Amino acid sequence: MTASYVDELHDRFETDITYKSEEIPLSCTPPAKEIEATLHGVMKLNGLVIRSLEEIAGRGANAVTFRAGKKFGHEVAKYFQKRDDIEDALHELSDLLQGQYSFEVWKPEDSSSFIIEENGEKFIYLVFHDCIVRQTLRRNGQEQEGPLCQTLCGYVVGAIEEITGSRVKLEIMHTGPNACLKKLVFK
Repeated sequence: MTASYVDELHDRFETDITYKSEEIPLSCTPPAKEIEATLHGVMKLNGLVIRSLEEIAGRGANAVTFRAGKKFGHEVAKYFQKRDDIEDALHELSDLLQGQYSFEVWKPEDSSSFIIEENGEKFIYLVFHDCIVRQTLRRNGQEQEGPLCQTLCGYVVGAIEEITGSRVKLEIMHTGPNACLKKLVFK
């Protein structure tokens, strides 16, 4: 993020409110330990909802959850600055997802650019590290790449499309216990 972008945001959201360091609490209320059980309960419920959706909709569950994620991504990203440059849009999305998912752009060692053109396709690889979806699936003993992962894929696609005005798709290339590799393809 450039200083001019931060300055622009600061000017746009200028308020009369000021915070003094002594007014900012040193601890979270309620303490994180108290809400951990609630978080795990929500993760368990989410896993059961997804499992039930798979039982009812079968293979169509992926399409349903992708669509829901995409609509949510479009809705949330409406409030973000529009960008033509995909790398700027990815920085915008990274800020948007902070605390829920963390990802970084990745390129093979032999590539000179993050934007890769291969077989008539233009794309960027993304490595997702911390991911609440992966943690939810692991907690519930469910496989990755299913409907819950498709929700995240839809969310990223919807947000990027909203920010850039360009159509994209997100393909899962690899899943693992600590990170997932995804390919963001420009249409």
